Amino acid sequence: MVAVESGTAECQYCYVLRPNRSLSWRQNLGVFGGLCLVTLMLVAPLVAMGFWLVLPFAGLELLAVGIGLYYVTCRCHECEVICVAADSIRIERGRRRPQQSWVLTRHWARVVLTGCPRQWYPSRLQIRAQGRAVEVGRFLIEEERCELARELTRCLRANP
Repeated sequence: MVAVESGTAECQYCYVLRPNRSLSWRQNLGVFGGLCLVTLMLVAPLVAMGFWLVLPFAGLELLAVGIGLYYVTCRCHECEVICVAADSIRIERGRRRPQQSWVLTRHWARVVLTGCPRQWYPSRLQIRAQGRAVEVGRFLIEEERCELARELTRCLRANP
């Protein structure tokens, strides 16, 4: 999802990129808790009948699902911010605060959208300047990535 924020004194254009997520953190915890409850309700009668070996495997299954759900939820809370100022482009990436940051010269910057020739993989959107390239919008769908490339190209061509 791409959100465009109005310019500030230091930043003419500001693009905030976030992946689409269907559930919040609390809702994911609720889904995982419900899955744990259902699994334990199915395993409890088997343990009561003497098939106690089912319990560790059910626990391992829930652990694997929990780790996978945690990883996906953390990745869905990533955010990229692209701020285009009069003479520079600042790109920041992170979850709660910027964990990675790049500053590129606006006058040398260009937007490059590279597609896969076989259509198997999504395209790659990069902002390149002076031998450096930063990939942005890795989690966007193809239409959003193409629209962002058009917007960034238009923004960079505009006079500061």
